[in-house]
Amino acid sequence: MFNKDIFSFPFTLDSLPWIMKLNILFVIFFLSLAVIFFISIIWIRIFKIYRNEKKNKQQTLLIEFLNSYLFDEDFDKELEIKTFKENHLKTKLEIKVTIKEILHFHENLKGESARDLETLFNKLDLVEFTLLDLDDGRWFTTARAINALSELSIEVPNDKIETYLNESRNEVRQQSQLYFLKLAKEQPLKFLDKTVRPLTTWQQIYIENALKNFYKGPAPDFSQWLYHDLTSVVEFSIRMIARYNQFENIPKLIPFLKSENDTLKCEAITSLTNLEDTGLLELIIPNFINNSRTIKLKILDAVEQIGDYEDLKRVGEQIKPTEWELRIKYHNIEQGFLPEKKELIYSQFMLEKRSEI
Repeated sequence: MFNKDIFSFPFTLDSLPWIMKLNILFVIFFLSLAVIFFISIIWIRIFKIYRNEKKNKQQTLLIEFLNSYLFDEDFDKELEIKTFKENHLKTKLEIKVTIKEILHFHENLKGESARDLETLFNKLDLVEFTLLDLDDGRWFTTARAINALSELSIEVPNDKIETYLNESRNEVRQQSQLYFLKLAKEQPLKFLDKTVRPLTTWQQIYIENALKNFYKGPAPDFSQWLYHDLTSVVEFSIRMIARYNQFENIPKLIPFLKSENDTLKCEAITSLTNLEDTGLLELIIPNFINNSRTIKLKILDAVEQIGDYEDLKRVGEQIKPTEWELRIKYHNIEQGFLPEKKELIYSQFMLEKRSEI
């Protein structure tokens, strides 16, 4: 007779030891994770392909639209702007691509064409979207929005940008500084009055370049920031006084020659040297020996640029035998003052070095 028990399942899940149950659960869990991970990758890939296609389509459309808008005399601007706005500015992606392309065109155009793009930006209502980005909360979105406003010379209430002058991210602070520089008619550095975070080296470079390349008004009087709370702002102001040849501010730089801050003292010596202040050497040479190595090197630079051999000898009398870096610099400058005795000076220095060793 046929025995059904022979072919019956020998055990159930409940009859398994707990360790096997745990292993089965782990296998099911990790298999599920693998399937979810695989499906996620496929979905992200498909979404990225779809997004790139939409982006490329919008870019192609924009290039054609912008070229016609700028250079086609038969182009019906009002009608085409309205049509473009209704049909091709429906999604965030379309808006972002449009802003990016207009900025790209604007960076490469000047004069009337650049102003036409600024008008177009306004007529497409992209300013409103940019202001929403400004308050987005993500630093890169905020920085991008400020950059768009400054690039296209779009003025907004100052307090909306001043908020970001002291942001934790350098990129946001830098873009807000550039905004005020590019849009200023006068007093382009007024934002320094509300700056409480130190200026980085890169920010100082960007500010100086923006003053030269974007700001068209009268140069500011940099001495108004010589007593700012931030050392970096004072340092920048001292440097700019020399760069802009503000000779009238020389008396205001003299007190910094006695500063306890070597950074400010160095910058003051450099600026007064570049301004060729005739009284500088008489103020710094007598006290040479009491300065730090950094300041001593800076004094030697000043003597080389605006002094003579007698000034150099006065400095040499104060250089200690153990200060080899200063002695090397001293002899190099001496060779410059006395080129006809260059070999003799070198030989004497080498003899001194050997005797010291």
